Amino acid sequence: MNEGISVSNRIKLFGMQNLILETELARLENTIDIGHHETLKKEELVDVELFQINILKKARKMADFYVLYYCIENSIRSLISERMTEKYGATWWENKVPANVKTEVRNRQEQEKDTPMSIRSSDPLTYTTFGELIDIFNSNWFDFTDTIRSQKAMQATLAQLNKLRGVIAHSCDLNDDEIIRFKLLIKDWLRLQT
Repeated sequence: MNEGISVSNRIKLFGMQNLILETELARLENTIDIGHHETLKKEELVDVELFQINILKKARKMADFYVLYYCIENSIRSLISERMTEKYGATWWENKVPANVKTEVRNRQEQEKDTPMSIRSSDPLTYTTFGELIDIFNSNWFDFTDTIRSQKAMQATLAQLNKLRGVIAHSCDLNDDEIIRFKLLIKDWLRLQT
């Protein structure tokens, strides 16, 4: 392990490597019954036997990638929130977020109020898209220079993760090359954090 990586990033890398291992075990389970799914058995919300077996297998495979993506996106939100609160206090959202991002988030919050769904959060950062998180980094880049080693590398890595996000979030399959790319992008993102 690289000695230059902080303890926090080592822990994140360890967690991500475990999630990648879980993904590989689930992928192996699609061809060989190793009992991995039995160890992860959860109470089913509905009878999954109602679905075609090939769709169910693909869903289980893609669920692991959703977990990884969820972790990446929310760890980025945490990084932004912690750093900006540390530097600018509780009003950082009002003072440091680009106007277009605040407008889009306000619109999403208002739309959510008009539904019978629960309000997801009082924190506007939870309403940001992945692309808007990149915008927040870009507009506050100097606040992250001691945490992320290169703005250009950050932009490239997060832009590629954002493209893969569409495949994962819209219930499509990642092909083998995209799976490799996704794993590498996760490692790239963790490596960029100094």
